[in-house]
Amino acid sequence: MIDLEALVQLQDDSYKRVGSGLASSWPPKSAMDATELGSFLEQRHYCVLATSDRAGRPVARPVAFTVLGTSLWFATVRGVRLRNLQRTPWGSVVIEDGDRDSHRAVALDGPANIVDSPPPRLLGAWEQRHGSRAEWAAAWFELRPTRLLSYIAKPE
Repeated sequence: MIDLEALVQLQDDSYKRVGSGLASSWPPKSAMDATELGSFLEQRHYCVLATSDRAGRPVARPVAFTVLGTSLWFATVRGVRLRNLQRTPWGSVVIEDGDRDSHRAVALDGPANIVDSPPPRLLGAWEQRHGSRAEWAAAWFELRPTRLLSYIAKPE
């Protein structure tokens, strides 16, 4: 379900566009390869999603996600997150695990598209991954990353 080839290409393109400051803290030599990225995204069920409130301040909260193709999909209630995305349809995601020498992280940014009913394929994938079809969801949204950076601690 995850299009690893496209995600790795997005990562490669993203690293070509980053400045020296970001490249020094997320060095390309420490980026995950396709196998590492795929495994990491399959293992992690939650991320921290940041949206912007009406004053432009960030609002970051943990939330479950499912990856289909190159998009991250989220179920949501009618609350602050949904209102923020309706006003400013953009999100930033961090998926993180470990500490120090075993640290792994992926950061993604991109536009969000809100839908009232998700693609049928998503419901099955969500249920398999999270154990339910999220009948509680008032809406679903797709984050289509335009930037992806990753980091995995690698022995030197």
